[in-house]
Amino acid sequence: MRVVFFGVGAVCSVISTLLCEQSNKNLKDCIEFLFVVRDIKKAKMHFYKNSELLESSNFLEVDNFENIFKNPKKYTKELQDFDIFINSSTPSYNLDIMKLALEFNSNYADLASDIYKNDILTSLKFEQQSLENEFKKRDLFALINLGVSPGITNFLIGERINSLKNLPYEVKITKIELNLLEEIQSKKLIFSWSPKVAIDELAFSPIFFKNNQLKTIEPFSKSKLYKFPYFRNIIDVYPVFQEELISLKQSFPNVENIRLNIGGNELELMKNLYQLNLFSNRYCIENESEKISINSIIKNIIPKMKSPEIIEDYIKKKTIKYAEFSAIADIYIEISYPKNKKKIKSIESIGLSFSKYTDLIKTPYSGSTYVSYPTGIGAGILIFYSLLKKELLSGVILSENLPAIFSNSLNDTIKRELGSYKINIYSQIK
Repeated sequence: MRVVFFGVGAVCSVISTLLCEQSNKNLKDCIEFLFVVRDIKKAKMHFYKNSELLESSNFLEVDNFENIFKNPKKYTKELQDFDIFINSSTPSYNLDIMKLALEFNSNYADLASDIYKNDILTSLKFEQQSLENEFKKRDLFALINLGVSPGITNFLIGERINSLKNLPYEVKITKIELNLLEEIQSKKLIFSWSPKVAIDELAFSPIFFKNNQLKTIEPFSKSKLYKFPYFRNIIDVYPVFQEELISLKQSFPNVENIRLNIGGNELELMKNLYQLNLFSNRYCIENESEKISINSIIKNIIPKMKSPEIIEDYIKKKTIKYAEFSAIADIYIEISYPKNKKKIKSIESIGLSFSKYTDLIKTPYSGSTYVSYPTGIGAGILIFYSLLKKELLSGVILSENLPAIFSNSLNDTIKRELGSYKINIYSQIK
């Protein structure tokens, strides 16, 4: 396999390391990588534990990606004959990299979408889906919104809903509620994702579906208590707007109620900042030469994400004591028995948790955050097995639709592989 990454960061290093491991195990040969970056020296910092991977890797350093997008033929030598182009940079490059993949007859994958736009909310479609026909015509696939959530969570939801279709009685899904936990206990303020991105996302009014209607509420204005499996505390979770809402509504239009909530101490910090009005775009400095808002000041002074080496040092010194990511989908089901006209309601809970974060120090993934690690593992596993079964796939594909395309045995293999990377799969009928 030959893989191109655009942008190198915490998640990219996890995906590439996993792909190499999977290739060595299943194909007996490491993958050949090309990393398209703006700064080779900074990019290589993310692989300080993976010197073997760099032996089968090349780097293409460019001033900016736009140079490639505008003149792809200039880079034919570097970009031809690759199996997949992966956008591990900002979602704003999704369409450009997709078009580049089509130019070089390659498959495509990305990690997230740019959804905080009016046209996305109006259409309830992702920008990447505009290239559906082009990928189908070339018999290529484009996997979008990969990772742990969205990504593996959608995959598990899709698998369970697909299995419900085979039951010998009428089943109606009345609600899907996805709850995410992001919890870290440390002596210092440490962010597991970009604070700038988080501020923009959490300041956006939460959206959810109720009785098939799109509803909007004020950020952090509503919460509910939720008990995550294995996690010792009951916590408050708050509605937020992420890709899962659009994706699940597209794939399962008959489900009238869909909601996504997030909780944990990282979100509690953001709630406090929001309630102190520190996300405000109101200008606190305004003159002829510049305009500075409270929001922009907070984004600049809030602690930045740390390098992998610093994160590893924090774990060694026990600055980071504990961290856990969990994602649980509660699927509300109504079963009808035609003979006696009886209806039974139940909740099927499925999802995953990752709590062995400090154990990563013993692995090539040391230095990952507790969010970038499961995100990269989830994306990497779905990408690897999609490439193995690429003859089954074409067009733009959402993660929840993969289980119906794959066989049951392959779906089980994917879940077992997640388990081998310390990600626990959870399933219970309530």
